[in-house]
Amino acid sequence: MTTPAALSGIRVLELTHAIAGPQTGQILADHGADVIKVEPPGGELARDAMPSVDGDSTYFAAQNRGKRSIVLDLKDPDGLATFLRLVETSDVVLTNYSARVPERLGWGFEALKAVNPSIIMVHITGFGTASPDRDLLAFDGIIQGMSGIPQMTGPADGEPTFVAPFVADHLAAYRSTMSILMALRVRDVHPEAQFVDVNMLSSYMGVLAHDVDESLEGRPYQRDGNRVPVSISNTWAARGGHVHLSPVGDEKWPRFCRAIGRADWAESLSYEDAVLVARDEVDEVVGAWCRDRERDEILAQMRELGIPCGPVRGLTEAVRHLDEREDESVVRVTSPAGRTVAVPGPLTTVGLADGPRRLRVPRVGEHDEEVLAELRADATPS
Repeated sequence: MTTPAALSGIRVLELTHAIAGPQTGQILADHGADVIKVEPPGGELARDAMPSVDGDSTYFAAQNRGKRSIVLDLKDPDGLATFLRLVETSDVVLTNYSARVPERLGWGFEALKAVNPSIIMVHITGFGTASPDRDLLAFDGIIQGMSGIPQMTGPADGEPTFVAPFVADHLAAYRSTMSILMALRVRDVHPEAQFVDVNMLSSYMGVLAHDVDESLEGRPYQRDGNRVPVSISNTWAARGGHVHLSPVGDEKWPRFCRAIGRADWAESLSYEDAVLVARDEVDEVVGAWCRDRERDEILAQMRELGIPCGPVRGLTEAVRHLDEREDESVVRVTSPAGRTVAVPGPLTTVGLADGPRRLRVPRVGEHDEEVLAELRADATPS
């Protein structure tokens, strides 16, 4: 059964750059929103971002499918006037420009609300528009560094380690998308303008969960490689690769002990003591057992016993495995230059849009005439 596009009838004006804002707009477009990407003359700077092929940015293609692109110079009174006319018939204005840019250029929340009393403005910044740090510039690495999470990551005797993908940007996009959906629901009940303030730092640090309280109580996480400190869960080297094993809990622990030739532990060493008292010995014994066996042999044995486990794949192996699922975990989009680019698929398959635009990345200003014609039609008395 084909379900209708979840956000059909919702219009979003997107004034964004880089990842967090464009990724939010892309998620909304995936699910049927009419996302109009309002670009400055020359287009968004990320259209030239690396990696690229012959000047056609793969980086840009990964964040901007399914949208319409128009060019407006918002520093020009006529361009600003046209934009505000578009606001009149829109539901959401989305931006991730610096905190003071919208108000300075004449499209801050009060200006938007004046022309559309039920508009939803979503502003993604590094630290929040009301934060003392609101004027600081932010990139993903800056957010990661300020989050404390790199201090938790990496070997015990090594340096704090950053995550390679731009996770802080993407988490902010997910949070802003959820915020938009909540705001649209609130508007159904109270049709008033709403300002939604999303920041990258809080979005990224939201993954800390129990570590917030642990840190405030003076028990901060101690970096220790891939070992999980509160459970028997770690990565070990095997023949032909690495495995991650998680024989977590009182039920699985005895089965795991017998499998690795330590039936004595199954009788004498509780799971809690294995974690809190004998952890170094456990990791050493498991490591020696894994080193003598093939990766796939270990995985097959553990899966037969119902022990959670998985291979530690190389990036190419992992991406190919994901692509082979054929469930839209990976999709192909057409770039502005006509290239086919493989990118991560939609956030969910529920309520996806259908039609030729969903998997196309627009050329800069491609929809100028189309959108302006609609604007003229909206202004024509019926």
